[in-house]
Amino acid sequence: MPRALRRITIRAALAVTLLAVAGCASGPRLYVNSEADLAYYKRIAVLPFRNLTSERYAGERLTSAFLTELVMIERYEIVDMNEFAAVLSKTGGNPSSQNIYDPVKIKDAATQIGATGILRGAVTEFSTQRSGSSDIPVIAFDVELIDVATNNVVWRTSVARRGKSRVPIFGGGARTHAQVVQEAARAVVAKIEREAL
Repeated sequence: MPRALRRITIRAALAVTLLAVAGCASGPRLYVNSEADLAYYKRIAVLPFRNLTSERYAGERLTSAFLTELVMIERYEIVDMNEFAAVLSKTGGNPSSQNIYDPVKIKDAATQIGATGILRGAVTEFSTQRSGSSDIPVIAFDVELIDVATNNVVWRTSVARRGKSRVPIFGGGARTHAQVVQEAARAVVAKIEREAL
C-alpha cells in the first residue's frame, strides 16, 4: 500500500473512531443551587417525567430507570408514586390534558405527605437515527429537584445520549433504547451523588 494511501486510511480510521466515541455519550450537565441546604432534602415526591417526544412510553421508561438508579444510592426516601398521585387527586391536582400540574396543588399534596422536595423531569428526545446501515438510539432528558416550600430549584441536570453504531473497529453491535436509557440515568445519578449530595 502506498504511503500516502496508508496515511489517508489511518486518518479516516481515527476520524471514525473519534466520531464514534464522541457520539456515544454527552456527559450530564448539573446545576446545584449554592444556597440550598442539600441535607434538608430527605423525603421526596416524584412526578412522572413529561414526555415531549412522539414515543408513547418514553416518559414512563425514563421515570422508571431514573428512580431505580436514585433508589440504589440510598440517599433519599422516595414517596411511592401511587401514594403521591392519590393525594394529588384528592386535592384536585391531577395534570391537565398537556400533562401540566398546578404548582399550588403539587405543593399542597407534597406538604400533606411530608415531602421536602419534588422530583420532576421531561424527556426531550427519544428517537432512532440512521447511520450507514445501523439504527442508533438517541435520548435526551432533564430532571430537577424542587424545594416544596419555596418552589426553588435545588439541583437541575440534563443529558443527551446516543447509542453506538455498528463500527467494525470496535466489533460491537447497535445499542438498544433500554441500554441507552439505563446508562444515561446511571450517569446522571452518579453526577448528582458526587456533586449535589
